[in-house]
Amino acid sequence: IMKRFTLTLAAVVSAIALSGQPKTSYVNPMIGTGRMGHVFPGACVPHGIVALSPDTDTIPHNIEGKYQPRAYEYCAGYQYDDPTIVGFSHTHFSGTGHSDLGDILIMPATGPVKFNPGTTADPDSGYRSRYSHESEKAVPGYYEVTLDDYGVKAQLTATKRCGVHRYTFPQDADNPHIMLDLNHAIYNYDGKVLWANVRVENDRLVTGYRITNGWARTNYTYFAIRFSKPIRNYGYTDFATPSYRGGFAKFDVKHNFPEIGGKQVVCHFDFDPADGQPIEIRVGLSAVSCEGALKNLDAETQGKEFDCIVAEADTAWEDALGVIDVQGDADQMAMFYTSLYHTMINPSVYMDVDGSYRGLDHNIHKADGFTNYTVFSLWDTYRALMPLYNIIDRKGSRDMAMSMLAHYDQSVHHILPVWSHCANENWCMIGYHGVSVLADAIAKGIDIDKEKAMEAMVSSATLPYYGGTAEYMKLGYVPLEATSTAASNTFEYAYDDWAIANTARILGNGEVYAQFYARSANWKNSFDCGCGLARPKYADG
Repeated sequence: IMKRFTLTLAAVVSAIALSGQPKTSYVNPMIGTGRMGHVFPGACVPHGIVALSPDTDTIPHNIEGKYQPRAYEYCAGYQYDDPTIVGFSHTHFSGTGHSDLGDILIMPATGPVKFNPGTTADPDSGYRSRYSHESEKAVPGYYEVTLDDYGVKAQLTATKRCGVHRYTFPQDADNPHIMLDLNHAIYNYDGKVLWANVRVENDRLVTGYRITNGWARTNYTYFAIRFSKPIRNYGYTDFATPSYRGGFAKFDVKHNFPEIGGKQVVCHFDFDPADGQPIEIRVGLSAVSCEGALKNLDAETQGKEFDCIVAEADTAWEDALGVIDVQGDADQMAMFYTSLYHTMINPSVYMDVDGSYRGLDHNIHKADGFTNYTVFSLWDTYRALMPLYNIIDRKGSRDMAMSMLAHYDQSVHHILPVWSHCANENWCMIGYHGVSVLADAIAKGIDIDKEKAMEAMVSSATLPYYGGTAEYMKLGYVPLEATSTAASNTFEYAYDDWAIANTARILGNGEVYAQFYARSANWKNSFDCGCGLARPKYADG
């Protein structure tokens, strides 16, 4: 099996060989960050769960239940035209048409502590800061910007499970401090954060977690934060003041009390400005536990200088992008490698360094013989992205297929992923395209349990209460009474059914082959030969 291959762009007439140039030098992470571009420009490594990036506004998904249309612009948290940065959060989707995440936002600031992020119209009312694109630098694995209101130079890099920050404050900074906003989220709304908890373990280590109810209905994000300088003072506010405090009412919990908890928690940590050295902040994430986050932090960053971690991120991207060599001019190279870079952000590794991960059943599992992944946007990716991995990243493709089979094992519905992330199925879009992904993996010789895959594929295609499937199995099409996307459902199911039939043919299972080959012709039942178009129809025909 080829591990490398050469591709010559068909559009090149007079190809200019640029061999020997680092592939990362042609990547522009800022591409796609325009008005409707859902790409984050920050720091990550290939398929890392940490995507550390600036968020430029806090448009909520809804206010008192009323949808806010501009929230859609902030699927990735960042809009190029925005004049301010709210802070730097650690988790982002890339390229999706809906969103979630934006976990564990950190923002450096000076002067009086402001717990509110403020607004674009009045940035001085909160902790956000103005910035200029002239001070921005974004390359694979590294992001840099100057926060003009505070004169702070921000530098970010990442490992698979950790975000690494370096903030250089002015020498004469007044009360330099770090905001930790556990209320901030992408596609936020009042009540999205179910609970946040923080422990100040000592003067350099803070641990905690938050549980959110968003697109992922129940998402656990544990963290461990290590500061390079001792904390000299800290506190918090909770914008959702509890009506019952129990025994905690005897303490002044808002100031230098090491246990912090609430639903809309925003913390500050103050530092001595005297030495003039940058503050480095290292944040490990886990879906399992604070202990897991700390283990991830130690395993991936301990004993390494900031610049060393930046260099490791660059090398990781260089190795990943080096799987394809391209000849072309500089613009074509930039276009190609930026696109290839985007294919390597999601899906994301979703397990601790010891193999522990939170499963779809929200129990803790151990990945045995595979790396567990999340963010399976399968309606978006089954056609091209997942098949691409079967060519350029066969180990990764196997790990993703194994992750989907683990999802099936843990699913109370006994189905493969539809659109899953962070130990949740969000049921977005149509089709049962985990079927297609496994079918293509088997056809391309990826080493997975084929019989188990066949079982999971059939189970996914026969769940009677998913998107008109009961009617589809009875009538041979999805009727309009069942869903407004009836014709599309029928076509997508028919394709997936062909994928099952083809897999059954490969495995020599004649019974399943006959059943699903017949079902694969159901698309004809939603095709109107009179007008030459697919059209939905009612159950009565």
